[in-house]
Amino acid sequence: MNKQAFFFSDGRPALIGIATAVLSACSMIPAYERPAAPVAQAWPVTTKEPATASSVSNLPWQAFFTDASLKQLLDISLANNRDLRVAALNIEQAAALLGLRRADQLPTVNGVIAGSRNPNGSGGMVSVYTAGLSITAYEFDFFGRIASLKEQALAQFLASREARDAAHISLIGAVAQTWFALLSDEELLAISRETVKTREESLKLIKLRADNGASSDLDLRLAQSLLASARVTLAQQQRQRALDENALALLIGQPLPLETRAKLADQRLTQFSLPELAAGLPSDLLIQRPDIRQAENLLAAANANIGAARAAFFPRISLTTSVGLASKDLAGLFKGGNWAYS
Repeated sequence: MNKQAFFFSDGRPALIGIATAVLSACSMIPAYERPAAPVAQAWPVTTKEPATASSVSNLPWQAFFTDASLKQLLDISLANNRDLRVAALNIEQAAALLGLRRADQLPTVNGVIAGSRNPNGSGGMVSVYTAGLSITAYEFDFFGRIASLKEQALAQFLASREARDAAHISLIGAVAQTWFALLSDEELLAISRETVKTREESLKLIKLRADNGASSDLDLRLAQSLLASARVTLAQQQRQRALDENALALLIGQPLPLETRAKLADQRLTQFSLPELAAGLPSDLLIQRPDIRQAENLLAAANANIGAARAAFFPRISLTTSVGLASKDLAGLFKGGNWAYS
């Protein structure tokens, strides 16, 4: 075989020229255009200076929720939440798939050392020993199929990151909302207990008057009915408080800390102050939401998959090649002049 069949005059393999052609492969991915948001760009009339999207989206939750007990609960929930762990693992899975798709764009080079003995047809045996490098089934991406799959994997990776951020924000919002509901339950319970106490004192007074003929039985029955109604309301409030506390324990992944439970009776909703958001928020704030960015990345992934599907209609051209040393004797395998390639 002619040794110059696959080499240039300076010894460089012709595969370099083929690889250069691969880099100019065409793409069949449809041109992606972001859909226009069906909302106005800004409020038509506002009395204050409008805020910018970046000033609101960059506000960390630590600056928004300043209560120490709530911050502690949020830190615990972020550390224990299993949905966030699944979202983080999904990111790793998407990153691994992206790495595989990127690797598909480059040839896989393997080192091979092999030996074989075959009959030569005259009763003897022929030994062949080889050592070298090989490339197996490397696909030339002339029609952009592999590049489209890489773009799809990249969009899915970005979508998985946005899904993690969306779960992060949803968890923070759920914990804060349940915490405020629990504080509200405590205040309502205090009011209900005072109401029951007041109704009991009123019933004692009316009963005393009825025993002395100063009140009718109708007044006595009415006072008893009001007391029973207050006790029913108290029982309902106690049930709702237990439900909210169990929901909060489920969100943080453990029972409420003892120091936090001890502070519940002394805390009031009026003690909390949240930062005010400026009026006239622009509609482009929507594109800062992780769930919307996740949906857009999934749309881009589907768009790239269309390009891969279109490229699949065309033939796939692949390369299998090897270059190295060959010899009939194992001892002479690495001596000069034994070059072989296919």
